[in-house]
Amino acid sequence: EWPMGTPAKQIIEESCGGMLPGRELKFWAPGGSSTPLLTAQHYHDGITMDFEAIAEAGSLMGTTAMMMYSDKTSVVDAVLNWTRFYEHESCGKCTPCREGTFWLSQVLERILSGGGQPSDLDLLSDITKGIFGRAFCALGDGACSPIDSSLKYFRDEYEHLVEHGRLPDHVEPHAGPVTQNSGHIRPNHRAPLYDPEPAKV
Repeated sequence: EWPMGTPAKQIIEESCGGMLPGRELKFWAPGGSSTPLLTAQHYHDGITMDFEAIAEAGSLMGTTAMMMYSDKTSVVDAVLNWTRFYEHESCGKCTPCREGTFWLSQVLERILSGGGQPSDLDLLSDITKGIFGRAFCALGDGACSPIDSSLKYFRDEYEHLVEHGRLPDHVEPHAGPVTQNSGHIRPNHRAPLYDPEPAKV
């Protein structure tokens, strides 16, 4: 364990061995996927892992599950993977989260598959505004954080995907889905939670 206030860079380099050879840090989540992303600049500037410093940078400590991504990683791909997870985990009780996470996944998939439109970037922001602070629990807010922060810091990658229909040359496609969640088969949230039989609709 590291004491509160230890620089993030020290934790990663001394406990984890730093980035892989030939790769540079691109973005990271200081408190897990539900916290706003930070950039390599925050990291190299010596940001410390404590509530005040992380909040001042615009993120949250969350679970302190630091997630680091290299310059070969697509931020849009990573965000889509997390969004699929939140879509899958939504209990479906409240409309903002149930519908919002579904449509966030759809728009992100369209962008990543090469069919994105310039208006999709503003559409993503509009959807997150309809979710954040309006869901019954914090899952909805957590789903919005990586999208809003990635648009803030890496809008150019979204724009490249929309304009060219593919990832930038130096970015490698994801090796495979980390989570096989929804976005393909939408769960029927109207089915009774206690019913052992599949819903018939």
